[in-house]
Amino acid sequence: MVDLAACNPVQRRILDELLSVGASRPPAEPALADRLARRLHELTGDVVDLIPPDDRLFVSKGRLDALMCDGRYVDQLDAPFEWAPPLVRGTLAHTGIEMDLAGEQSRDATAVVDYAWQQLATSGKGAGEYLASLGGVEADALRADARRTVLDFRDQFPPLPDAWQPRTEQPLRYQLHGGRVVLQGKPDLQIGRPTADFRRMLLVDLKTGGRAPLRHRADMRLYALLATLKHGVAPFRVATYYLDEAAWDAEDVDEDVLEAALRDVAGKLRRAAHLEFARPPESQFDLVVGPQCGWCGRAGTCPALPADD
Repeated sequence: MVDLAACNPVQRRILDELLSVGASRPPAEPALADRLARRLHELTGDVVDLIPPDDRLFVSKGRLDALMCDGRYVDQLDAPFEWAPPLVRGTLAHTGIEMDLAGEQSRDATAVVDYAWQQLATSGKGAGEYLASLGGVEADALRADARRTVLDFRDQFPPLPDAWQPRTEQPLRYQLHGGRVVLQGKPDLQIGRPTADFRRMLLVDLKTGGRAPLRHRADMRLYALLATLKHGVAPFRVATYYLDEAAWDAEDVDEDVLEAALRDVAGKLRRAAHLEFARPPESQFDLVVGPQCGWCGRAGTCPALPADD
């Protein structure tokens, strides 16, 4: 178990309030997952009609996020994948935290990030070539940022015993309509495992930077839905944890939360299928100005953005 005497105040607060160590867990509801699966199939029956017979609709959590704006979603569909410093920084940090948990925080943080760098360099998708193209100062800055995130995680999260079965980036995948529609997401951290009697899972996403409350809560509800469909047992809680603040936004999971996630996902799948397989004229795009514009390749010609003087 965790040595409470060795925990700092933030770690104690996470144990008491976020993980709710020692508190009773809600009972499992065996019929809930089947009920949600049937409902999701019903709500997406028209989606599969838009997909060509030899194709499928694959929607990740990132793609669902992009659906806040049709232009951003189409940009992700049409633009080739490219590495960029924010993506490298996040990948290094998350891999570093994964290695840190596996090594029970016994290794120097610099060594953990160096290992994460090597893992990324050999992961494919052109990562090795991109990392090799970085100048020394830029590469060092990315390593330093990732190291800070690993140390922040160490300072804030208590040690997680093996008995709690912590896992990082555990894939959650669900297929609809015989594999014609595929949903996938990977929460940063899963604590606890599904059991037949009680709902013991906690799903956490780790964030640096500012809050986006509506989007982040929708992300976690999606993970809750996918975990329920995958395991047949819902998590008891989901949370977005903000490392820069040592604070979090948590939501206890019940059927109303899962039903809200289901309706949201069904609507987004319908829009995704239209944009991918039956794309309307761009004059009919629903364009939304927001932080996503900074990453969108269509921003320079987007009619929703004010023209430069």
